[in-house]
Amino acid sequence: MVTMLASDVGRAFYGAFRDLRSAQRGAIDPVVAGRDVLVLAGTGSGKTEAVLAPLVHRWLPAMRRASGCTVLYVTPTRALANDLLRRIEPAIESLGLIVGVRHGERNDLGRAQKPAVLITTPESLDVLLTTQEDALRSVRAVVLDEIHLIYNTQRGFQLGVLLGRLDRHTGVPCQVVGLSATVATPTDIWEFFRPGREVFTVRDEQSKPLDALIREVPSDQALIDLINGLSGACSKILVFANARRECDRLGAILRGETGFGESVFVHHSSLDRDVRLEVERRFQRATKAVCVATSTLELGIDIGDIDLVALYGHPGGWESFLQRVGRGNRRSAKTNVACLVSPDHGAPFRSTLAFEALLSQVRSGRLERERPLDIFGAAAQQVVSTILEGNGAYQRASDLAELFTGRPHLVLGVVESILEELTESRHLVRHQFLNRFGAGEEAHRLRDLRLVWGNFPVRSRDVRLMTGGRQIGNVPVMNLMRLSAGTLVRFAGRQWRVRRICPDHIDVEPSRGGGGVEISYGGSGARMDPAILEEMLRLIEGGIEAPSMGPDASRRFVTAMQRMRCHVSWDRLPVARDDQGHYYYFTFGGRLLRAYPKTRDLSRSVGSSRPARAPRRVAR
Repeated sequence: MVTMLASDVGRAFYGAFRDLRSAQRGAIDPVVAGRDVLVLAGTGSGKTEAVLAPLVHRWLPAMRRASGCTVLYVTPTRALANDLLRRIEPAIESLGLIVGVRHGERNDLGRAQKPAVLITTPESLDVLLTTQEDALRSVRAVVLDEIHLIYNTQRGFQLGVLLGRLDRHTGVPCQVVGLSATVATPTDIWEFFRPGREVFTVRDEQSKPLDALIREVPSDQALIDLINGLSGACSKILVFANARRECDRLGAILRGETGFGESVFVHHSSLDRDVRLEVERRFQRATKAVCVATSTLELGIDIGDIDLVALYGHPGGWESFLQRVGRGNRRSAKTNVACLVSPDHGAPFRSTLAFEALLSQVRSGRLERERPLDIFGAAAQQVVSTILEGNGAYQRASDLAELFTGRPHLVLGVVESILEELTESRHLVRHQFLNRFGAGEEAHRLRDLRLVWGNFPVRSRDVRLMTGGRQIGNVPVMNLMRLSAGTLVRFAGRQWRVRRICPDHIDVEPSRGGGGVEISYGGSGARMDPAILEEMLRLIEGGIEAPSMGPDASRRFVTAMQRMRCHVSWDRLPVARDDQGHYYYFTFGGRLLRAYPKTRDLSRSVGSSRPARAPRRVAR
């Protein structure tokens, strides 16, 4: 029997709903009972309401008494935090409560009345704990949103340790609820974030059938023709690309050349924050539009109802694939996705096979279960952050090791070796006689530079892209050397002419000229998960019953599969010999094996650029 929510709470969160969805019904009892819960449901299935409504029901008296925060909502990005605030603020305020945001661009903890629900990011939570924020002492529940995005990452490990630090800060173990659209093994997720704690899993079983079509777009004109052909049946199309450069180019190609006219938008991380927000608003309100985006729109940012999701190039793994296709067709009984095979992504056969492998994984439920990594890098960061929390005072090595309780790879001896390394690098100083460590000059310098709380990968310095005195984006500094006054350049799906190059910014003006150079963003592109490669091999050996493409393309694809099958077996290394006597090995070893001069590795064209996954891996 499902617990009845208090009438005012039910009206606040579900007043506009005719009925609760399965995940929303299933989450009420375990959340109200105070259990740790992991809710797994597709994008747009109401996961946020599924956990916030019962949490507010359970903690409403405490929320009205407390002078600080009671519920902490942690999101992986500032953009998602801002969007979430807009979505839940009416429900929270209707109960006479305050919801606020704390991240690098906004701090609502500065208000006289502290928010009962605080939305933040892992890095800002680290800052709040390091500065011993009093408003967090009343926290009793934590929501972890889009949890799969930071699973097995340095940021995710940082967040897992921060949850333990938060327990010590409040003096009571907090209830933790996780949300995700895509997770293979819930127990592995919880072992990573909350080792030693049991989790109750709620799954939304109301999955939609997946209707996928794979189409080759061998030229820009072919892509324009395809979008024009879809414009009659689809009012709003969301196109996912794997790189910012591709977004800029596709937006410029499609704008004005399709039935969507000028209503073609671009969304990626190098756009200025205000520009991204404007794109989200305009695309949400538009009745007929196309938006080309990177993974920035994989998350639950509200962009309205989408008729079709198109994938320009295959994602790196099934998690991203499900996240992207889940953004569309919320109003229909099935999920429609167009998988586009382009020369931008290598040999057409390889790209087609990768799409077929992803579809096969999802339809068969053969989703790879990635065990938690042994992570060390964020462990060192958390040691420094914890010592700074004590104002740099000496702390015992054994006390610092307790940060990692429940993580077998970080026993006392390993933590002591990390402390020694941090001492050699002058981040820490060691007490002369006792096994204690305090903050060194490098730790204080990192704190002054506000660099101690992040575990993001190191990126090149960015410079501002300006037009008419307004910032429209940030691009890598390398572009200062590539561009000059008068150069035509593509950015955000538009053409610009460079007016002036300055040390810290590039001035541009709109241009209607054709062509234009592309902004250089660096990076190596999306990696391919080894699980896709395994599925590709399985499909080559076993065949595909019904390829997801038109009749002519299916015949060509099946013929190529049959030619390759004689070289492939599941239990041996695939090998082929060409007319000149060269042997080609399908190794899945990528650059690791391409280092050998006399071995040609087919992974360059149909395989992986990274080694196959071992049963348990280590991340430093």
